Amino acid sequence: MKIALIPNFEKTGTKDLLLNAIKILSDSGAECFVPESIMVDCKSMPDNLLYENCDIVITIGGDGTLIKHAKAASRHEKSCLGINTGRLGFLANLEKDQLGLLEKLVSGDFSVESRMMLSVKAVKNGLVVCEDIALNDAVISSGAVSKMTDISLNVSGDGIEYVADGVIFSTPTGSTAYSMSAGGPIIDPEVRCITVTPICSHSLTARPILANEFAQMRVGLKDSSRTKAILTVDGKHCCEVDFDTQIYISRCPFDAKLINVSDATIYKTISKKF
Repeated sequence: MKIALIPNFEKTGTKDLLLNAIKILSDSGAECFVPESIMVDCKSMPDNLLYENCDIVITIGGDGTLIKHAKAASRHEKSCLGINTGRLGFLANLEKDQLGLLEKLVSGDFSVESRMMLSVKAVKNGLVVCEDIALNDAVISSGAVSKMTDISLNVSGDGIEYVADGVIFSTPTGSTAYSMSAGGPIIDPEVRCITVTPICSHSLTARPILANEFAQMRVGLKDSSRTKAILTVDGKHCCEVDFDTQIYISRCPFDAKLINVSDATIYKTISKKF
């Protein structure tokens, strides 16, 4: 079995964890590789070949590190496991003191959870200006300056309008992230849906909406909107949005695959982390 280990050295203690994880996996019979771009005395492989040539991807860092590489691994139908060295680590399956459980990867004693993702595309004047996939969420917001934005949403042919600081489109996986902070519901990852959560809506009746996984969404700013907006995907800047820009959001045709080697469930994790 070939296993890729991708560390985020911005997190304290990551190098020691990486070396310990490699020893445990190697002693169990796995062949371990790290990205060629990092300076560590271990077997390496060109960064762009890790997902294709390795059977499993392990990230060592926070949720952001796991999200980034789980999305990349999903394009090659590979599964990903996160070891948390971040602050919250809600998506990571293992903590620093649970490295011994890595032996289960080699013995095959683990499960794989399919996590729905979103396809996000921004189009302006007929041209695609941004295209990405979201494991957590896509957010249209007024940006650093807090100003109300007039947002027009079309869900499979039906129109909804918001006057708000923005709108969050989240997966069930992302329901415990920004959407939850904005008042959205926590959703079991096995429930496949798209959650629409307004941010600081200027309305007493605006509430989060759960749309089915097959919903086709189109979002834009009304001509009367007094400000531009920003589109972010999983916390990363995608593009600026004005009234000439249309955002298309739908279910991604493939899922992210997250490995579970512990007894963690969504409900145990909520209880522990929150």
